[in-house]
Amino acid sequence: MKDIVENRRRIGWGRKLKLAALAVKENGILWFVLLITYYAASKVAHESFAAMDRMRRKRGIPGLNSATLNKEIWEGWDWSAQGDEWTHSAQWKQSLIDCVLEKEIPANSVILEIGPGGGRWTGALLARASRYVGVDISATCIEHCRKKFGGDPRASFVVGSGRDLAGVADASIDAIWSFDAFVHINRAEVEGYTQEFVRVLKPGGVAVVHHGAVGGEQGGWRSNLTGDALRQMVSDRHLDLERAFDRWNDGQADHTLKFGDQISVIRKLPADASVRMAS
Repeated sequence: MKDIVENRRRIGWGRKLKLAALAVKENGILWFVLLITYYAASKVAHESFAAMDRMRRKRGIPGLNSATLNKEIWEGWDWSAQGDEWTHSAQWKQSLIDCVLEKEIPANSVILEIGPGGGRWTGALLARASRYVGVDISATCIEHCRKKFGGDPRASFVVGSGRDLAGVADASIDAIWSFDAFVHINRAEVEGYTQEFVRVLKPGGVAVVHHGAVGGEQGGWRSNLTGDALRQMVSDRHLDLERAFDRWNDGQADHTLKFGDQISVIRKLPADASVRMAS
């Protein structure tokens, strides 16, 4: 029976008092005390988050999304659910694979996954890979993925810095995939990654990135990245933002990303196109 904090203002105090009396009559005093406790606690939580968000924006502090904090968080995470604790349903996951991953990631390509976590998408990526590299800030994740996928000779896993793709060769990657990782990476670190996209992608290569787009204002441990900021980074590096979307339809259902997130499809232009743009 959770409600939405913002909606409480739509009922006046007189009607709230009448509702309180009816709630006590129909549910008992103990239930009503718990209700009031819930309302008070959620109000405090709501106002606390708003104050934290204002402070982060004003002072330029990282919140929970610095590379150092990300490493600590995901090193200590219980990965027994393999990342599917964030999967809305089996149908949603398969729809994302069918409508986004398989549509945007070419078959028989060299694939780089940033933030494989518990390997939630790695199996689907390996099915399309001639070679696969997974880079994650968490050594725990890398160890988990090596145990799960290490028997596949196409797959390798590397612990990264959370800021770059050091160790990945120049112009060696056909496609980059990242889901539920960039939503926790702040703008400063995303700047480094987009520069690395230019370096590691082959001309014509693609990066498909799920990222925060509203500066973390909707919670969910989201980063301070906005869609406009990412769009500017992509433009500054002469990459092509082919499309950015927050929903898709698979012919049977509409699916929407939460927390104001987006998926961006970013293309490294072929060499001749890059020359024309520079000139």
